[in-house]
Amino acid sequence: MISATRMLCQKYTDLTDGEIAHIESYNALLPALANAEEADVFIDCRTSTGRSAIVVCEAKPQTVPSNYESTILGMLIQWQDEPAVDRSFRLQVPTVGVRAVSMPEDRRIVQSVEPIFYEERLIAVLIYEKPAMAVEAVVAQQEEHPAGEKDGLDWAGVADCLGEAVIFLNQEGAVCGYNQAAGTLYRDMGYIGDLMGMPGSNIQPAALAECDGQWHESSVVNRTLQYRRVAVTSGTARWALIIRDLTGKRQLEQELAFQKTALRELRHRMKNSLQMIANITRNRSYETNDPTAIQTALLDTANRLLSLTATLDGVVQVSPEKVSLLQVLEQVRKYTFQTLLTPARSITIRVWGQDVAVSADCAASVALVVNELVQNALKHAFPAGAAGEVDIQIQAGRPLCKVTVGDNGVGFRQEAVRPGGMGLELAATIVREKLMGEWKVDSGSGGTRITFDFLEQ
Repeated sequence: MISATRMLCQKYTDLTDGEIAHIESYNALLPALANAEEADVFIDCRTSTGRSAIVVCEAKPQTVPSNYESTILGMLIQWQDEPAVDRSFRLQVPTVGVRAVSMPEDRRIVQSVEPIFYEERLIAVLIYEKPAMAVEAVVAQQEEHPAGEKDGLDWAGVADCLGEAVIFLNQEGAVCGYNQAAGTLYRDMGYIGDLMGMPGSNIQPAALAECDGQWHESSVVNRTLQYRRVAVTSGTARWALIIRDLTGKRQLEQELAFQKTALRELRHRMKNSLQMIANITRNRSYETNDPTAIQTALLDTANRLLSLTATLDGVVQVSPEKVSLLQVLEQVRKYTFQTLLTPARSITIRVWGQDVAVSADCAASVALVVNELVQNALKHAFPAGAAGEVDIQIQAGRPLCKVTVGDNGVGFRQEAVRPGGMGLELAATIVREKLMGEWKVDSGSGGTRITFDFLEQ
């Protein structure tokens, strides 16, 4: 019988059979590791898209309460929620004692991460998670030792950088001193405990192979750091690691660049959108055999174009390239009234739920799916001009959000859907291939509810 680990790896990653088998071998070890470390233990793999990680193995401790009420096997993890996991995947080194947020309980935890290699290739990471409060209680009892002049370190050699974070490393590469700015920076980045004595590999922004004295730049989840390592000769110190936090500066530069390129990006999106509509119209034209069908096809196409226009209206209102999904779907609702509903039809369409800021590409795909589902409901759920309601609900979540389109119409039998019918087929394809989500249809005499999820982008 195929294991859950193998099924998840085959579906979401690009790992080979040998690599998956190596990960599977850890399943027998994880319970003992969880009890010995008094921590929840997981193995995460990077998804084939590289935009997230997925939990493929888990074990809860029997010696202490777990951080999780239920299983999180198969959960997609966003990099910003787990900076230690992101760091270990990028640098291929261990990361010890960094704060994170547990999903779905939204609890503060502390993670330590070990890379897992197979034939010299990083294939996964082993994660130990403990409650943040428990770890911080132990750390609070330890005395911090920020270095100063009394430590005999060569502060004069880095005097021009004292406004930045400065960390001294000894011959073994361990921290032997640091200034207040460094302590503050690493606390803000989620590190737990005193930096003194930590291995340099656990705190350096990137894998420094040599001491070249040049400035380098590295992105750590949602933070941008500029750093250099210079040689010093003072006491036990052999190097000074100097770090500047450029996050605010880079964000400002990004905002300015976005303003300059917004118009060009809108033109590009309009071109792609028109090409998409041209393909849809061409395919639809093959199905028409009479003027009534042609008229319906043109109305359908117009509404699809307006759905995409809703995302173009919103792209300049949230920066950079983030769109209010609630606002986009409200525009879809308005356009539907303009093109498909007459005053004689007593049908109410409502958009509600939790707003989510997503990329314009993601919003365009969601808008197209919702447009198809609403059109399908208006055509088939309320025969002979019957009154009714259509609800469009957004449910925010991390990492997956959900949209549900429901009606109180007559319902339908899925096996009786007309072969070649474009609406549901198009919507299902977009959910599966563009949004990388799952699709669920529930229909009966009381109406139809179609729910799909998507990764917030």
